[in-house]
Amino acid sequence: MSRDSGRPGGTYLAGWLFADLLLVIVLVVLGSEVPAAAPDPHPSPTAAATAAPDPSRSSSPPPAPADTARPGGLDPVTASVGIRLDPDALIAGRPSETAELTRQVNEEIKRYEGRTAAFVMVFGTVRSGGAVDTGRSDAYATAVARQLPQAAPRFFPPYSEKIIRGYHDSGQDIPSGTARIELFFLLS
Repeated sequence: MSRDSGRPGGTYLAGWLFADLLLVIVLVVLGSEVPAAAPDPHPSPTAAATAAPDPSRSSSPPPAPADTARPGGLDPVTASVGIRLDPDALIAGRPSETAELTRQVNEEIKRYEGRTAAFVMVFGTVRSGGAVDTGRSDAYATAVARQLPQAAPRFFPPYSEKIIRGYHDSGQDIPSGTARIELFFLLS
């Protein structure tokens, strides 16, 4: 009778363990790479005086200094505003409900005067018989998302499903007709 139970031997497992550890080390090293510092756009006078002249740039004006004070991107601090409407009236495009959306949105975004939303997520909740109707909630959130650029064109970017997108929100304590608008701003 053979003692081989069909399990791989210790040497075989040690090889796989070594390969996995090597992969982890590579990921740690790559993840800890620090990007090179940007050159100082305003060098000290002594550094500029001792630098050798570059013949290729002798006839062209010096480049304009770049703003390196802060990297671009989305601000990690988001803001959230909420509105309550009749979902079916807004989905149907009723002008009175669109006007109410405009009124509520403009009231809510007053505190962000001078800023512009770069990315927007709208979470809508519509209930039927006490339970969240995900299909109508998605349609409601999308209807709100499509109206935001018209409601406040200086604040919201033009409508695009990549920039302003609607989702359903199935939280248990959220009243029907609520739309939560999550705002992402550019770093300034």
